[in-house]
Amino acid sequence: MNNSQLHRSLKALRLPAILLAISAAVSACITAEEALQRQAGRMPTPAEVEQYNASVAPEERIVCRNEIPVGSNIPVRKCRLMNDIDETSTFHREQLRRALR
Repeated sequence: MNNSQLHRSLKALRLPAILLAISAAVSACITAEEALQRQAGRMPTPAEVEQYNASVAPEERIVCRNEIPVGSNIPVRKCRLMNDIDETSTFHREQLRRALR
């Protein structure tokens, strides 16, 4: 292969490489909506929880715990409203009472 053929081959590869780089850059960008969705799905920080809890009634407070899911040894941080925790506890107690009758 002589120099002119090599030069043409390299020139022919340049365009696909540029297009590939551009498509990778565009696909790596996220929209503002996607960023908000990611932020909405994240757990609040302890400082955010403390700030929120200081401004609401006791039954509306958020409680965060590290829970270990079934089949795993890796704890996962879960944050729930105190109302939700109380309602779930009451429901489970009633179900247990019914099962033990």
